[in-house]
Amino acid sequence: MASFNLTNFDAAMKHMYPIKKVENLVYKNNPLLSMIPKVTSFAGRNVTYAVEYGQTPGRSANFLTAQTNRGGTKLEDFVVTRVKDYAVVSLDNETLLAADGSEGSLLDVAKAKTDSALHALARSMGQAVYRDGTGHIGATNVDGSTTTIALVNAADIRNFEIGMRVVRSTSTAGSALLDGGAAAEITAVNRTAGSFTIHANADAVWPNATSSADLLYVEGDATDNAAPTTTNFKRLAGIEAWCPTSAPGATSFFGVDRSQDTTRLGGQRITGSGSIKESLLNAMVTVYREGGLPSHVFLPPDLWLNLANDMVGVPLSAGTVTAGTSRRRYGPDDVSGVVGFSAIELAGPSGVIPVYADHNCQPGVAWILQMDTWEFRTLGSAPRILDFDGLSGLREQNADGVEYRWGWYGNILCKAPGYNAVVTGLAAL
Repeated sequence: MASFNLTNFDAAMKHMYPIKKVENLVYKNNPLLSMIPKVTSFAGRNVTYAVEYGQTPGRSANFLTAQTNRGGTKLEDFVVTRVKDYAVVSLDNETLLAADGSEGSLLDVAKAKTDSALHALARSMGQAVYRDGTGHIGATNVDGSTTTIALVNAADIRNFEIGMRVVRSTSTAGSALLDGGAAAEITAVNRTAGSFTIHANADAVWPNATSSADLLYVEGDATDNAAPTTTNFKRLAGIEAWCPTSAPGATSFFGVDRSQDTTRLGGQRITGSGSIKESLLNAMVTVYREGGLPSHVFLPPDLWLNLANDMVGVPLSAGTVTAGTSRRRYGPDDVSGVVGFSAIELAGPSGVIPVYADHNCQPGVAWILQMDTWEFRTLGSAPRILDFDGLSGLREQNADGVEYRWGWYGNILCKAPGYNAVVTGLAAL
């Protein structure tokens, strides 16, 4: 045991968690996070990307008219800044010493705790890549003398964990937190009912709460600002930020007034009708008509199931599938590292498009994406162990243990918002 010190324990931890293994742990069961293109370069304070949203007006069959009407191409620069996310692992010395004395047992303890931290980061990243950047993960109408917090949408219960501390704002995403950011600790979760229990009555923790779909956040994640914008986001500006469910207004989004062209600068919005399949095809056609080439579709699991049932015995397109079968695929195009995902195939105007189930996807919506228009830009790998001083493990200053820090720095960038679409209202179909 004398030779097994903090230095070679650090080396063992690095050996247990090479970059590829970390990626596989994080991307597993997170389809969109796995498939979105990664760029591990984000030097400087920001990254700027110019989006063309209008062509030159100087075109005409008449030369003089073209010359008279000449003008510049319509361009806007999205100036994307970084956000960050952390998970901290604490290994107390007593637990380490209580292992049976072998190096293997000590590493088993470290691995269990580190895997848990990476899972928390994976859930956080998998959720955030879909969200609007303000940090909210659910909503509630509960404001009375009860410790039971029922969610407006029961499916959002997947975002909550025992021990998590949550804060609350009004129904305006990212707005100032209620009661000075008072936090409630979750003591129990009822995943069937879509509710959780907190340590004290709701009206004691949040006396100024309302019963009008107040939003809930993990403590530390909320924008907490009377005028939430990308300048004060603490979370990823995910696909809902770039392609919101309501047409964007003039509020600056990474320096751009998207109200100039709410489609080319803020994505497509389609309300579902008929069936899920019809709604998806309608969205694909809409994106294609605007010049996009949709390549991927993401749905929450319940909508994916409904689509799968609807497609049993339905051909992909004329003559391509034997009656009585539906199309599902597991192949090299669906793989990141060793992580793969099954897909239903749906023929659209830009070709055969895979439709994936993703438990991180917002309830009742679908996302039609042209994947090569997206980037997840980070400073180095995401996540990574934060050992810039050469020390992976740090002796804790005010506790009897060793601390390991994991995290990442980056953001999502969309090069052509208008080539992507959100489909809402699918829960009612």
